[in-house]
This record gives sequence, C-alpha cells and structure tokens, in this order.
Amino acid sequence: MRRVYFFVSKGSVCLGIFIVASASFMFQVSEFLKFHIGEGGLRLLIGFLLISGGLFFMALVLRRSNFLPKTALITAGFVIGGLVLVWRMRILQERIHILEYALLGYLVNRDAGKVPKRKTAVMGAYIFVFMVSFLDEGFQKILPYRVFDWRDILFNILGGLWGAVFYWLPR
Repeated sequence: MRRVYFFVSKGSVCLGIFIVASASFMFQVSEFLKFHIGEGGLRLLIGFLLISGGLFFMALVLRRSNFLPKTALITAGFVIGGLVLVWRMRILQERIHILEYALLGYLVNRDAGKVPKRKTAVMGAYIFVFMVSFLDEGFQKILPYRVFDWRDILFNILGGLWGAVFYWLPR
C-alpha cells in the first residue's frame, strides 16, 4: 500500500485561501488607497513592501546559510534581479501578487523539505502553487471588475518559483 503525504502546512493553506479570497476586495483596497494617498503614494507603498519583502527573503536565506559570502552575493542577485523585473510591471496590484506568490512558494517548499519523499513533495509544492493561482484567476473570472488571464497565472507561478529559489538556495 502506498503512503500519501499531505505536506502542505496550515499556514501555507491559509495564505493560499487569503490570496484567492483577496481577489474580491483588493481592487477596492487599492482604489481606496489611491483616493487617500494618491497614485504616487500607492506606488511608494508598494515599492516599500517589495523592498521589505526582498530583504526579508534575503535575511531568511542568509540566516540559514550562516552568512556565507558566496550565498550572500547570489541571494542579493536574486533579490535585486527579481525586484527590478517586478518593478517594471505596469499594473501595481500585480507587483504585490508576485510577492504573495513568492511567499507562498517559499512556504510550500519549506513544507516539502520536511517530508521523506522530498522530490515528490517539491513537485506537489509547484502543483499547489499552480492550483492556488488557477483558483485565484478562476475566481477573478466571475467577479464583475476582474478578468481571467493566463499570463497572470504564469507570473504567479514565476513568483512561486522565486520564493522556492530563496528556500533551496543555501542548501
């Protein structure tokens, strides 16, 4: 008899549920913020969140690798490269989405690293990120002010892979 491991933690599942559920109200939140702090203020806030998130991932990696110089340089390259690519995205909300999916990718890969059949679990982690992304976009399809877009699914998966890199980098 085959034993099936359900490796995804409650925290990862909760984050996935939040990402899907937030599709229904994040547009209103961003419009509220634009109204009160302006588009420039919203860009500044999102930039701050992206840089803080990048530094957070970098600190996680460096802490686990005991601050090895080679790992620090590689991690800094991934942080800076990812942030530059994300910053070039035209839609402000998509920038936050990449960060959400990076965190999700990090968490599910952390969960996958704890089970005996690691390769199977890592594949499951990527499937989990894809399923959350697909559910997120599917939910957006039924909302009157949102749209389903395959390109967004691709960006979400890339965000999940970005987070996975931060988990597996110091190994």
